Amino acid sequence: MDIEIKNCNNITMAKVAIVPSKLNIKFAPNGTGKSTISKAIQYAVTDDEKALSELLPFKFRNENLGNTQPEVLGIEDIKSVLCFNEEYVNKFTFQPEELVSNSFDIFIRTDAYQEKERDIETFTSLVKQQFANNSELEALISNLNELSRAFKVTASGGLAKTSTGAKALSSSNKIDHIPEGLQPYQPFIQSSNCVNWIDWQAKGHKEFSDLSDSCPFCTSDSTSKKEQIANVSKEYDKNLIKNLVSVIDVINKLGEYFSDSAREKLNVIKSLKNGLEKEHETFIVTVKSQIDDLMAKLEKLKGLTGFDFNEGENVGQKLLGYKIDLQFFGTLNSIKTNETIAVINQSIDDLIKQAGPLQGKINQQRTEIQRLIKKHQTDINAFLTFAGYRYQVAIVGEGEQAQLKLRHIDNSTHLSGGSQHLSFGERNAFSIVLFMYECLAKKPDLVILDDPISSFDKNKKYAILEMLFRRDASDCLKSKTVLMLTHDVEPIIDTLRSVRGQFSNQVFASYLRLRSGEITEQSISSDDIKTFIQICENLFSSTQDPIIKLIYLRRRYEVLGELENGYEVLSNLFKKRTNPEDFRIPRNAEGLNAPLSAIDLSDGINNIKRFVSELPVDYPSLVALFSNNEKINELYLQSNNGYEKLQLIRILLDIDMVNNSVIRKFINETYHIENEFIFQLDPTRFDLIPEYVVDECDKILEEFSEVNLNA
Repeated sequence: MDIEIKNCNNITMAKVAIVPSKLNIKFAPNGTGKSTISKAIQYAVTDDEKALSELLPFKFRNENLGNTQPEVLGIEDIKSVLCFNEEYVNKFTFQPEELVSNSFDIFIRTDAYQEKERDIETFTSLVKQQFANNSELEALISNLNELSRAFKVTASGGLAKTSTGAKALSSSNKIDHIPEGLQPYQPFIQSSNCVNWIDWQAKGHKEFSDLSDSCPFCTSDSTSKKEQIANVSKEYDKNLIKNLVSVIDVINKLGEYFSDSAREKLNVIKSLKNGLEKEHETFIVTVKSQIDDLMAKLEKLKGLTGFDFNEGENVGQKLLGYKIDLQFFGTLNSIKTNETIAVINQSIDDLIKQAGPLQGKINQQRTEIQRLIKKHQTDINAFLTFAGYRYQVAIVGEGEQAQLKLRHIDNSTHLSGGSQHLSFGERNAFSIVLFMYECLAKKPDLVILDDPISSFDKNKKYAILEMLFRRDASDCLKSKTVLMLTHDVEPIIDTLRSVRGQFSNQVFASYLRLRSGEITEQSISSDDIKTFIQICENLFSSTQDPIIKLIYLRRRYEVLGELENGYEVLSNLFKKRTNPEDFRIPRNAEGLNAPLSAIDLSDGINNIKRFVSELPVDYPSLVALFSNNEKINELYLQSNNGYEKLQLIRILLDIDMVNNSVIRKFINETYHIENEFIFQLDPTRFDLIPEYVVDECDKILEEFSEVNLNA
């Protein structure tokens, strides 16, 4: 698939090709826009229009006459995406109690596990379906919970006076027992909307009664009734009445579910004239206790799963304990409750008849869990050992409470999280492996790895690549559609050349080049990865200008450590010295270098001509070749290769005169010898020099040309 990204941060236009079911490695220098590509794709796939809009380039933020907006095209086949980046490390890994959020879902809830879970569900649904779409049972559970929450019990077992229900019943029920003098308000006090009436009456009296002797509600003279009106607010607290109404209402709703005796007692308690006595409180505690016990059983049955049965436990015997015997719930032992519970108990009896097959499925599930735990622990710990990390992991905890824990190999105690113990590199290595397991669990259409391994040394890089892509496809990201964005060329060298047999036909690699806001993509094949000797041999046999060939020859001498006569001659030529010097001989007392002997000079020129035969044989002609500024300038303008441009600038002028120290370092050091690896991308085909460095070289050349012109 070809994805186009437009007007996102520093990118005006980028075209990125992604081959499905392969590891797509996009190599580019820092500053190219790799993270922007990653974010743009994520935001577009997830329809996060706000986040995508925030990628608008700064040049359009003050003035955007054409209403230019960030845009991503070609993602129609991508419905889901997961991205590994710094945000993932910080947000999803190294939680306080486990290494990664939702350990159970990531490591255990596989397709095979879920299939067994569905098998178990076919059995447990015999009970659970009694709760599904049963509005009457749901209402019962809701009302029982509401009544229980209204009352709390102290540590000593008594009724907590601070609970809302206790407060509501602690004083006289002034709804049923209206205080003396307030009987005229009975229709309002005893209405179903009494709480709102009390609130309305109290506010009206408080805010307006002092303005006039007239009633603030009907405007008639209320001089003789002001005290009576004020007494409503004194006698009735809105919040207490609200709680009292709620308690009375829920007791009434549960009426048929209480035994006759309990219902009579509760009717007395909810209508007490002088508040709760000790015996009333004791009875309320008993009712609450039996409600809580019944609710615990109902909630257990409602959410019944295979994890409710311990390994090796007799399922049939365990299910007998789930049955509800209402003789132990005296306050709730009514005809209505018995009818409701009888249906549930019958479903448990039906499930007990299937206890044998259910037991078998549960045993299979537990075996699968143990297999997964052992496998994941073994794989992760093998990776940690191979990568040289002195840590081990373990999946601990029962059922869905299973968590991935970390310990150091020198200590048996599991660490809390891990971020405070692990180095930056260790955190990243752990995180990317945990990310891989999350991808296996969630199966996104596209996996993005935003510069995942650049900070690691060579052994750890390969250990991570091995873990991510070199095992069975069901256990890693092999054959998944993966976009890896990196400024490190080593993964490409490894997967296409060094160990290409192990990654056969799995990798599509390319180089992203940024020029003037446009990113172009150049594919990379194994033939593009060469030793520097191979690169030089190809160049020496080409029609390239001799000066370009000598640039690479000098580097060849340095790479191979052949710093003999040929190298000495080239060093003098690059400095355009009329009289060549020998830097291998210590300077004399005056601090001057010894001249290069005629024999060494001749031998050096002959050695150079072995590689670049079209050169003149005499040293003055060679110096003249390098001193031809017009020719060097022409070669610079013709070159499309940043490396060559930097070296031509070195030849053209005294680099120590360049004001920009960063550019001096690029020219003198960074790209002077850059052969950390045995293999590298062919610099004659891949322009790896950042755009801003070449731009600076262009400025240097322009300044140099102006100076020469004025001279």
